[in-house]
Amino acid sequence: MAYWNVGLWAIGNGLTSTTLVVFLALELDAKNLGLGISLILAMPHLVGLLRLATPVLVGRIADRKTFCLGTFILSGLLLFCLPLVAAPSTFHSAEMSLSALVMLWSLYHLMQYLGTIALYSWLADIAPLRIRGRFFGYRQRWLVAGEAIGALGCGLFSYWWIGMHKGYPHMNWIGYAIPAGLGAWFMIAAIVPLWLMPRAEAVSRTRSAIDWQSLARPFTDSRFLRLLLFGCWFSFSNGLTQTVQTTYPAKVLQISLLAILAVSTGMRLGQLSICPKLGRMTDRMGNKTVMMFCLLATAQGPLFYVFSTPRQPWWFVGAWILWIAYAGLNIALPNLMLKLAPGQSGAGATAGSSSSASNTPYIAAYFTVTGLCYATNTILGGWLFDRYGKSSFELLGGTLDYNQWIFVIGWIARCLGILALMLVIEPRNKQIAEVNGRH
Repeated sequence: MAYWNVGLWAIGNGLTSTTLVVFLALELDAKNLGLGISLILAMPHLVGLLRLATPVLVGRIADRKTFCLGTFILSGLLLFCLPLVAAPSTFHSAEMSLSALVMLWSLYHLMQYLGTIALYSWLADIAPLRIRGRFFGYRQRWLVAGEAIGALGCGLFSYWWIGMHKGYPHMNWIGYAIPAGLGAWFMIAAIVPLWLMPRAEAVSRTRSAIDWQSLARPFTDSRFLRLLLFGCWFSFSNGLTQTVQTTYPAKVLQISLLAILAVSTGMRLGQLSICPKLGRMTDRMGNKTVMMFCLLATAQGPLFYVFSTPRQPWWFVGAWILWIAYAGLNIALPNLMLKLAPGQSGAGATAGSSSSASNTPYIAAYFTVTGLCYATNTILGGWLFDRYGKSSFELLGGTLDYNQWIFVIGWIARCLGILALMLVIEPRNKQIAEVNGRH
């Protein structure tokens, strides 16, 4: 059921990707484009600060299962309203439409974030520690397969729609709005297998007092802080390049949405073939080893954007080939996060499991702090784009435009992330089992 849930959700996410929303925003032709795009990328993470409240809400408002169902239903309904907000006739100005688009996109993500924290805590009880890497590996395979199907379907439909209405550019937004509405339906449908999953905990009828000490514990845990440091640097290096990485292919290289989504689908198909194997490797070799190799590979991606020009645009495809290695980070990073959280005996779904009470503050802290870091640097990247977007810079006797310069900085920053990862200490499964046995 966990696999079916993420598969259906991924189809919806592929249909309603951030790239699609950016293309919808471009159709509005609003002022301060760089800042507007950066807000679409960053605001969901800023409102994600409210994720810190998840450990308080779960258990007081509802158990984890009910909380997940409620937040994911709300997120699907919010997403269904996205095409209405993007319609040119809904508001009086393009700036108002863009503001409403950013707000709705942010609220949708907030509901997703709240539900996801509770879901990870829930999955930690369902999947025993000794096979959790393999579980996340197969789950990631369903995720990338669903996203590939959704993204390719979205790209083909938008390409067909724009071709059928050539000469009527004011109709282009509909070719992006229809996949967004369809994606919302898939995300709502993904709630059905979630509803069929076992609770893995007893339903409490009394409200527990807020344990402020447990909420602060992640920020005093030295091992977890090392992972948090790496996550912040990783988010910083990714966030700084997001605005140019999103706009450069469409605005400078003149690459169509179909081509961009086709390249991203190729990346997902590559991930599809290696996810289970990477999951098994994390169980045998450790999460940190897999992350180190994958981070080294993905860090080289921005260099391919540096060499992409309107005359030779397809260099950027090399970045997407290397980014197949993100599969390893997407599997090992949450697995390591759960491993460093308390109560990870992996005993399975049992009533009153300790992880439901103790690991949610850790999950909330990680996603909130790293999300905030990503958001602030994405907004910084958008501001720099508006301020210096038409400038050029000297490097080693050559001249780079602003986009290429940011890609060089992003490459250096991502490579330095390897140093931050080296500081992370990963406990062995046997050590965790011994600690939990003493408790």
